[in-house]
Amino acid sequence: MEAPFKLTPRSLTEHFSPAWFAAVMGTAVIPLAISFMKNTLIIPLSFIFITFSFIIFCLFLIPWIAKFFLYPSNVRKDLNHPIASNFFPTMPIALILFSLDLLKFPTLFFSKELSLKIAYFCWLVGSAGIYFLGFIILVYIFRHNEIKLQHANFGWYIPPVSKLIIPIAGYELAGHFPEQADLLLTVSTASFGIGFFLFLFVGAAVYHRYIYHELPMSRFAATFFIGIAPSAIISVILFKMMHLFNSHHLMGIDSTTMATLCTFGIIFTWGFAVWWFVMAIFVILYYLRKIELPYALSWWAFTFPSGALCVSSGVAWKASQIGLIYNVYLFAVAFLLLVWTVVFLQTMKGVLSGNIFAPAH
Repeated sequence: MEAPFKLTPRSLTEHFSPAWFAAVMGTAVIPLAISFMKNTLIIPLSFIFITFSFIIFCLFLIPWIAKFFLYPSNVRKDLNHPIASNFFPTMPIALILFSLDLLKFPTLFFSKELSLKIAYFCWLVGSAGIYFLGFIILVYIFRHNEIKLQHANFGWYIPPVSKLIIPIAGYELAGHFPEQADLLLTVSTASFGIGFFLFLFVGAAVYHRYIYHELPMSRFAATFFIGIAPSAIISVILFKMMHLFNSHHLMGIDSTTMATLCTFGIIFTWGFAVWWFVMAIFVILYYLRKIELPYALSWWAFTFPSGALCVSSGVAWKASQIGLIYNVYLFAVAFLLLVWTVVFLQTMKGVLSGNIFAPAH
């Protein structure tokens, strides 16, 4: 009989889950999500959420790094796990989100010049980490002999999402750092293509599982929300592209044509994100009524995709000025703040009891 889990600094480090950085993502996206509203509370709320997300990022980074050196066998165990392995990129994704927060609020913490430099540094390190971890994950997955159809879930979208988030900051930084524009444009556009095609490949595999197999176990139910993220992020990429090529003559691209195509593409991809959000609500309601939905760390998957939908709705409204889209945006923000509060409170209960740190596999 296994001994009950006892929380100690050693056990916390030994069994520290890479999924913890999803909490950083779900928190750091909130300032971006609420930034389209004109309210005196936006700046102080953004300050609170960015500060809090940075604090927990630093706290999580300690056991995350220590585990690589002290318990490499457990790291390999996570990498060999067909579900847990996909959460490793959440750490560098968080760095890209910090870059975006600094770009959105450049004078909130530092001078504008310093904020831009830190944002560029976060983008560089985050992008490098996303590619480094992405290749490692794929090597482990491709040589894995025990991955079954029932292992597929929308947590597999995290590696494609990690590539797609790179150009959001990259295209904006290209406008601020013209001397680095070639690097920023090349990496961002290549990442857009890689993330887009991975989204299609992975999405087909996971969609196949949901049709031909039973639903995932209840602790992975929240991962269905991750299906919102790819198309929502693509709409934001197109918005960044439209603004970059409208204000800077790069790659010989005609800004008028780009604006027309991007505006259509923004609404096109935003629509799929909204549709998936509605589907996700139906699926979660099914779990609540017919199965169960106990709290798990995976509940943080409710937050970042909802935040991505908010930002997608915000840019779709900015690009089109359609009132209906703005109403969707307001609803999405209200949903995000509500679900973040619920998940945060449930997480704090787990932290105080220590049960949330117990090994999941």
